[in-house]
Amino acid sequence: MKRIVIAAAFATVALADPEPLSPDLPAPPPYRYHQTTLLRKFDSTYAPTKNETKVEDVYPIEGRMYFHRLVMKNGQPVSPEKQAKEDKREAEFRDSILKGFKPKHDEEMTDLTTRFTTEELERAFAMEEVGREVLNGRPCVIYKYQGRTGRTLHVGGQYQKFFDVAVEMIRGRLWLDAAERQPARIEVRLKRPATLMFGLLVYIKQVKIDVEWDRLEKGVWWPREAEGYVDARYYIIKSFIMHGRVVNDGFAKLPGDSRTAKAVDKP
Repeated sequence: MKRIVIAAAFATVALADPEPLSPDLPAPPPYRYHQTTLLRKFDSTYAPTKNETKVEDVYPIEGRMYFHRLVMKNGQPVSPEKQAKEDKREAEFRDSILKGFKPKHDEEMTDLTTRFTTEELERAFAMEEVGREVLNGRPCVIYKYQGRTGRTLHVGGQYQKFFDVAVEMIRGRLWLDAAERQPARIEVRLKRPATLMFGLLVYIKQVKIDVEWDRLEKGVWWPREAEGYVDARYYIIKSFIMHGRVVNDGFAKLPGDSRTAKAVDKP
């Protein structure tokens, strides 16, 4: 999903030294897949202002990070000129990784479940088993959860302050695969509207996020579909209302010795 980023932050990033690529960054699964993103934005009266669809080929570069190559936008294949720009962007992406730096415009699809330990999640959220269900042919345990007051998740960087506040604001349900204890589905909701202060006043009226994972192989799960909606205001009067949906499909495992994969146009 898209992020709200203050213009000043862009300037700061542009002037900063390249960020070293963390050696602790989890290696992406050796799969290539297609990603379809649908994005709709609305004004303060809920009238649509943007409706965009794009299809990308996603594959690991140097076994370190996923690269997203645009192949289609709003139903139209990209032009030869745009393909050349994508080639250049991929070359720069690879060069950054080989030099040990995080690509300037990285598009890694981070699986947040790899960033937090089970112990950290249990400290931050109160969880209660509420039932069982077969999801996509696999038995799952369903938990109801809500953030504990005063608890945080350690993510570091510019988003740490958000997580300091967000944990106690959210609640939802989690489907955990009974055999492998991996998330199979999660629903995230706000307990109530919230006001945050990050150098600007942000009023969040509503947030809904639903994510489902696919089991690619034993122990390897990856988001298959994610849908989100946010209704917020910043600087009191400016609106940020957006609905997005991301679908990953066409997973193809790469050879064991493959460090990258060439993109293949989606049929």
